[in-house]
Amino acid sequence: MKLHSFSRVALSFAAAAIVAAALSSCGSDDLLQIDETWTQQSVDGKVLPDTVPNSDPVIVITSGEADINQNGHYTFTFNGTSDGVPGVVGTDAGTWGISHATFFFKSGQPNSDAYIGALTGNTFNVSMPGAVVHSSNPEVHMVFASGP
Repeated sequence: MKLHSFSRVALSFAAAAIVAAALSSCGSDDLLQIDETWTQQSVDGKVLPDTVPNSDPVIVITSGEADINQNGHYTFTFNGTSDGVPGVVGTDAGTWGISHATFFFKSGQPNSDAYIGALTGNTFNVSMPGAVVHSSNPEVHMVFASGP
């Protein structure tokens, strides 16, 4: 791992730890009202269903959800096809924190990096590690929306 990349990851972990500590002591923060299931809207700017760029096997996401729980845990689940076979085509779960409308996600998968998302109104954008959806891209950008 390059020193720059290591420093960025270390900074992300430190920020996530500080945010998690702040959240646990701040029960009245309005941003904590994001405990819900969010529906995936797009992959790399394209409305679903869409093929994940540079995926192997070829992954088409038809729907996805982000369960953001107030207890500090999250789960992303992506449904679609893998080389034409329907089913769950990607998942990630771990812990999260938020500060100034920036989500910090720390995957529970071994050797995974932390990643971030940006909350804007009733949507959030996330730069997810491509490996979660079998992409060789370092990141795949996704948008999720709350509500009906």
